Amino acid sequence: MSLEGILLGLLAIGIGAAWAFYGLKLFVILLPIWAFFFGLVAGAQWAASLFGHDAGLFATTLSWIIGIVFGLVLAAISYFWFYFAIVILGGAVGYALGVGVFELIGWDSGIVPLVVGLILGAVFAVGTLLLGVPALLVIVLSAFSGAAAAVNGLYILFGTIKPGQLDEGIFGSLLHQGAVPTILWLLVAAGAIVYQLRGVTDMMTAARIDRTSYRY
Repeated sequence: MSLEGILLGLLAIGIGAAWAFYGLKLFVILLPIWAFFFGLVAGAQWAASLFGHDAGLFATTLSWIIGIVFGLVLAAISYFWFYFAIVILGGAVGYALGVGVFELIGWDSGIVPLVVGLILGAVFAVGTLLLGVPALLVIVLSAFSGAAAAVNGLYILFGTIKPGQLDEGIFGSLLHQGAVPTILWLLVAAGAIVYQLRGVTDMMTAARIDRTSYRY
């Protein structure tokens, strides 16, 4: 197990589990952290695709630098601007789903999966923005995306998933491993949804994230 694998695995488990189980309650705090993780993976993925790093994701210093810089930018913007935070919330899930679908059909390389991921991410982002971030939507998106990250991290620590396989997206990397990690992901996501729903009133679908928690 490489040092990158250990660091990435622990990071994915910690951030993913927190986002999955406390995405709504600690939205303003956790979303920038989640945005950083998403930016780290997406930035490194784009670097690998655009610069032809056949060794895989996080195999070069450049991919780490681009990923970290992009992650920090997304984290900062999502902390200060409410509407951009909404875009990241929906866009991250849409992007990961788009890339993951291509992995499922066996098309896991080249620029096309990235472009489709970006398009689907934009669709999800606009949809999330138009819906006004109801509490139920935050719970579902955070539970499924956070659970996927956490399970990826667990499998990375065990060496079953290599850091480079995250170029398939946090959903695609699990689908590539077969039924067991996919089922585990769904079970964790379901448990996270149940946990987040505890104590939430029947009117939660009308709830909105408080804009006053943001600086701008």
